[in-house]
Amino acid sequence: MSRGWSIKQMQRLMMTSEAYQMSSEYQDPGDAERDPENHDLWRFPIQRLDAEIVRDAMMAASGALDLTMGGPPVFPHIPGEILASMTEGIWKKEEDGPRVWRRSIYVYRKRGLPFPMFEVFDLPDQNTSCARRNVSTVPTQALTLLNDEFVLRQARLFADRVKEAAPGDPARQVDLAYRIALSRPPREDEAKLAADFLLKRSLADFTHVLLNLNEFLYVR
Repeated sequence: MSRGWSIKQMQRLMMTSEAYQMSSEYQDPGDAERDPENHDLWRFPIQRLDAEIVRDAMMAASGALDLTMGGPPVFPHIPGEILASMTEGIWKKEEDGPRVWRRSIYVYRKRGLPFPMFEVFDLPDQNTSCARRNVSTVPTQALTLLNDEFVLRQARLFADRVKEAAPGDPARQVDLAYRIALSRPPREDEAKLAADFLLKRSLADFTHVLLNLNEFLYVR
């Protein structure tokens, strides 16, 4: 109230508070013994990003995310064999590129043809009401992150972004990639592993690894 009912001021106050900046990895042996499943919320429950946010987070890391507000929906690329299964309705065949790299809220929704990346990360059934999303951990999620062409392209764009910001400086590139993807600098052991990795593999391979980390996909 004293700050003019400003939502931004309220968010800034919370996010700079001591409570907000505490580690979510807090552990207490007594609480862990009494409530191992964390039903009483004595520690922060780790949460995976929703399907749409997984896609948005990758594009945000790569620098490709189009934040334009409003406008018509977009139709991200879907493999031809999946489109062939559709008998009615529309799904415009658009190539993967800047035109469709908008926030996932603008991805066209067709009840009989869910977008594959969303479906694999537990997009609710679009034919029924959903009070709460299910969260699964299945092999197809890991396979999508490893092999999907969209993910691979975003990893390459992420590498280009880092390379442009820190040309010819692998140590700085590793530090910057960690800060962009995970919002923290690498630990000493992580920096050493990354340096060894870059002696054998490309920067795009390294950024692809970061997009596959649990820390990238889960809010802790």
